[in-house]
Amino acid sequence: MHRPAAWTMFTAALLLALSGNIQHSQAEDAASKPYPETLAVMQMLYGIETRAEYRFNLFSERAKEDGYGRTAHLFKAISLSESIHAAHFKALIEELGGTVAMVDFSSIKAESTKENLEYAATTELAEINNQYPRYIDRINPENHQQAMEYVRFAWEAEKHHRALIVKVHSGADLFFDKLLSSMDATSSRYYVNRNCGTTVSKLPPDACPVCHLPINSYVEVARP
Repeated sequence: MHRPAAWTMFTAALLLALSGNIQHSQAEDAASKPYPETLAVMQMLYGIETRAEYRFNLFSERAKEDGYGRTAHLFKAISLSESIHAAHFKALIEELGGTVAMVDFSSIKAESTKENLEYAATTELAEINNQYPRYIDRINPENHQQAMEYVRFAWEAEKHHRALIVKVHSGADLFFDKLLSSMDATSSRYYVNRNCGTTVSKLPPDACPVCHLPINSYVEVARP
């Protein structure tokens, strides 16, 4: 069947336009997500930090129930720190055009305070020694400065968390209950930096050692 020349030209123009629209759409999509590895890491870290926030809040409630107010206070401070990191990663996911996934908390449980401290010390050590160095290696090539800073903040905060946890947990073993009861006889104070999540039991003299903001960037965590 012979088609008029006008029809042939119209069809060719239509196909060219459709092809151009598809390529343009793909280009726009690629341009909107120029940091694919960074985005993947931010999504992973958001889930990790959100679960950590929830877990340490449960640990705090259990420690309070067990009569260990100082330990409950520490867990509450760490939970606040984790929430700051989660908020950072969520903001970057949205900025990079990604999807913030729902987080499942159903598998997270609180055991005895002793078991929770042991779990926390082990988890923090793994994150310090293994996880965060890998995350930094993954995002370094894309050189997204804000992402690199937020990951560094989280990594440094984990180091502070572990130091505080070990201080409470040290010498625990057979004298665990006696140790915590003695420690709880004294008041505890914890401060969390609202910018980087650094957690301390005593304010630095002038500025945060991690993000270098003045000490008014810290908020004191109320005892639960």
